[in-house]
Amino acid sequence: MQVLKKQDAGASLPMDLGLLEGTFVMPTGRLKPSLLSEPRRRLALEWYLIKKKPRPKLGLRRSKISARPRNERLRWTLRKFTRAPKFVSHRVAILPYKGSALRQVVVRMQSLQSLGRYVSGGPGRPEALVKGTGNEKAVTEYLVLQRRVWKEVEEPWMIWGTTEETDPNTVLGLNTPAPATVEAKSR
Repeated sequence: MQVLKKQDAGASLPMDLGLLEGTFVMPTGRLKPSLLSEPRRRLALEWYLIKKKPRPKLGLRRSKISARPRNERLRWTLRKFTRAPKFVSHRVAILPYKGSALRQVVVRMQSLQSLGRYVSGGPGRPEALVKGTGNEKAVTEYLVLQRRVWKEVEEPWMIWGTTEETDPNTVLGLNTPAPATVEAKSR
């Protein structure tokens, strides 16, 4: 934000300012401390959720795209939503320009999906599904949506990207790693 303050007020604001500081996604499953075995840690997380104390959080995330052979194609399929989407975080940042702000919401979506890899069989031959791909998988994703208000004019919502559950140790200021987990985006 300091860089923005130094820029000319007439300059345009970048669309991607990263995930807003203090964004908190309550851990679930094995990452969430038990109320019975770790009551202090659990209550500290619940208190943090209520108070939403801003703390340094993830900055700009970059995705990796793997190179794949020319004759290979991926087909993603959403089979069904297993639960209704749910808002799990809502943050607003006032920008250093009059009448300007940035709003982000995080939505948890749980669904059954499949990702199949197909290899071309050559000219005139059908594509073949690569063995071991295309299986249904339960997936939990945290989608970040963003809306900018620029000089008192609201812009449309846009997809910023995805994030993960907050590591309880990050919130509680502990240096110990979180317990071993299954893949971050699946259950």
